[in-house]
Parts: sequence; structure tokens; C-alpha cells
Amino acid sequence: MILVYFIAALILSGFIHVQKKREMVNILATVFIGIQFIFLIYTIFNRNATDVHFFTYDNLGLLFFTVLSILAASTLYYSIAYLDEETLSQYRIYFISFIILCAAITGAYFSNNATLSWILIEATTLAAAMLIYHRRTPRALEAAWKYVLICSIGIALAYLGILFLSIMLKGQHEMNLSYESLRMAAQTANPLHLKIAFLLIFIGYSAKMEVFPLYSIGIDANHAALAPMSGFFSTALVNLGFISIFRIYNVILVSEIAEWSQNVLLIGGFISILVAAVYLLQVKHYKRLLSYSTVENMGIVLVSMSFGKIGCFFAIFHTLMHSFVKSSSFYSISRIGKLYDGYKMDSIGGYWKINPIGAVALLLCLVGLIAVPPSPLFISELTVFQLMLLHDRWFIFIIITLLLCFVLYALLSKLLYICYSTPSGNNIFNKIDDAERRKVYAQFILLGIFFFFGIFQPEWFVNLITDAIPSF
Repeated sequence: MILVYFIAALILSGFIHVQKKREMVNILATVFIGIQFIFLIYTIFNRNATDVHFFTYDNLGLLFFTVLSILAASTLYYSIAYLDEETLSQYRIYFISFIILCAAITGAYFSNNATLSWILIEATTLAAAMLIYHRRTPRALEAAWKYVLICSIGIALAYLGILFLSIMLKGQHEMNLSYESLRMAAQTANPLHLKIAFLLIFIGYSAKMEVFPLYSIGIDANHAALAPMSGFFSTALVNLGFISIFRIYNVILVSEIAEWSQNVLLIGGFISILVAAVYLLQVKHYKRLLSYSTVENMGIVLVSMSFGKIGCFFAIFHTLMHSFVKSSSFYSISRIGKLYDGYKMDSIGGYWKINPIGAVALLLCLVGLIAVPPSPLFISELTVFQLMLLHDRWFIFIIITLLLCFVLYALLSKLLYICYSTPSGNNIFNKIDDAERRKVYAQFILLGIFFFFGIFQPEWFVNLITDAIPSF
């Protein structure tokens, strides 16, 4: 079935390429979203089945694919609303790249083979680069080239790590580099080889997950891309980085270097939170503000992963929930950017008076991002604090708590500024009408899902996450 999905994505991309009207491009892109949800239903009814040998519809992939499908639909909706200055050629390339990006991410989510995952992750780099370069400006060109260069270097490092993992299978009949084969081989592997492999793969895939050390390329990409697509990068693409690291981490956990790998994640998460806190206080651009918020949240995810099975549970939970609130935040900023013709902080203000409904959505996003009840991020962050104390990580606990106070201050002061401040000069470039106000309603669907899981955690959802974590 997954081959049918890939072929459908390619055929629809080809049809979009020859269209002469935007309306037909929109229809074809919507058809792809329909196929996405049909495939989602198929994976639900064929959970844990293996397709064409290299793809397994496991619980981890299914959880993130469900979120991806919802985000793809919302991103399509807000992209259509946002794209009004492009030529037809740019419009077609945008949606072709979007479809290819979705298909590559989907394949990587379900891939059960380290080499195939690597190939599909590299495919996402090329598709994302086209979306970053969408405006064809010098800034966009620079960001696209930097993204391709840094991500390619990172992917090359990850590939070296995969080569070190392949050493574990030397002499075995099957050298297919499936995660299951690697997990069995890791139990008796050379610890030095495993350490080198894990470190290289972690550094390489950090560019996708937007964590230290290669986090900066994601910030630049989000700055240059259109705001709706920045929301997609900071969620679906970041989730790909998380899954890629998580699967390799599960391989390492059965080896002698399990504790060492957990320390690597703890250090990486700590530095990511530190970097995010410092830059959030200084940043003057709203898209970069939300991007550094992603770095902070993914740092928390890494810290959580370093504390064993319970930590992995809340790492998955936090990543899933972050997807809904961060995408909604970028959609809010996309509409604000259209209204004020930019994202610089000193030129935006008084949003509550101009668009109260939009301001309510933004404030709900703020509540979610700063992780106060009923935000589900509060649950996962509170658990991370408890785990740090239970494992006697007092120094890390104190420093991270202080850093998150800085993050809290930065997000509160700068997002509240949008709603209640008076901007310098008359910067309202576009009028608010009823159609514009209605565009915010789609955000409330995402926020409703987000806050629902902050108040309720259904048993089926908890079981899905629990089953997605291999035995330690």
C-alpha cells in the first residue's frame, strides 16, 4: 500500500506541474491530503504489519503519522490563504515540494531500516530547500543553500555512524541494517564502535530535530520560509529528527553504553535549553522567537529521553503535543505577518483591538507554549523535573529551572506585546474582514486537540505510546 501512496504523490505532483490555474493546483493538493488520510486509515487497520519488507506500521510511526496528516491538512489550508503574491510557477513548485516533503517524511516515519531512513531524510532536505527558496530573494537563496549544506554535512555524519553500526553485523548472514537486527547485534557489539556511531548519528540528525549542535540551520530555515511552512518544519520535520534519533537510541539501550548514551542526550538537551533561553531574550523577530521555542522544547524532550522508559514515554508525549501548539502558533503569526507586512517586534502591536478572535487564539498558544495548566506540556515538563530529582540531578534541575524562567519571561513579554502594545507608526497594511477572521477557526481545532490531552489522557492513547517504547 505504501508504494501506491508514493506513486499517487508522484502522479499528483506531475499533474500539478502542468496546471494553468491555481484553483486546479488547490484541488490536486487537497486530493493528496485525502489520500494521506486514506493511507492513515489503512495503517490503523494494519497496525504492526510490514509492507514491501522495509516499512512497518508500528505504534511510534502511527502516532506521528496521524499528527503529520492533521498538520499537512492545516498547513495546506493556511498556505492557500497565505500565498497571494506568487507567480503560477512558484505556486506550483510550492505545492509539489510540499507533497514530496510529506511523502518523504511519511516513508521515514515507517521505515524499519537505518539506511532507508537515511535516504528518505536526505530527500526531505531537498524538498524543504525548495520551500525555503520559495520567495526567490537573496535571503531565501542564502538560507536554502545553508540548509542544504549543513543538513548534508549532518546527514553525511549520520551515514558514517550507520557504517559503524554495520560493523556490528559483520559475519552475519543478513546485513540489512534493520533496526531489529541492529538491536540484537548491539548486545554484543564493541562499545567503542557503538559510541562513535551514536555520537555521529545524534549530531547528524540534530539538524532535523533542531537541537544542539546543528540547531541553527533550522532557525534560519524557519526565518526564510513562509510562516505556514515554518510551522510544518517546526513540527512534522522536527518530529522526523526525533523519531530518527529515538530509533537509534532504542538500539543502543540494550548495549553496554546505554548509560553513556543517556548522558549524551542529557548534555545535548541541557545545552539546547541554554541556547534557546539566551536567544529568546534577545530575538527581535517573531518567527525566530517561535523557532527558538522549538529548540527549547526539543531540549526538554532530549532531557526526558535520558531518564529511561518513563522519560521516553513523556518525550513522545511532549513531542506530539508540541506539534499542535507550535503549528497553531505559526499559523497565528502568519496571519499577523500578513496584517502588519512583517514580523519585526517593534512594528507589531494592538492586535487585540484589530482582531480579538485572532488574539484569543494567540493567547491560547501562549498558554500552551509556557506550559501552564491545562497545557499538556505542563504534565511532561513536571515529570521531567521529578525524574531529575529522583535521579539526583540537582545541578541540572536548578539550572534548567532557571533557564525555563527566562524562557517563560521571553515568551510572555514578547507575545503579549503583539496583543496589547502600541506599535511605532501606522503599520497596519491590510484590513481585517470577516473572511480573515474566519481563518482563525482552524486553529481552534488544533488547540482543542492540544488542550483535550492536557485535561484527559485516554487509555488508548497512553497504551499506544507505551507500546511504542521497546522493552529496556
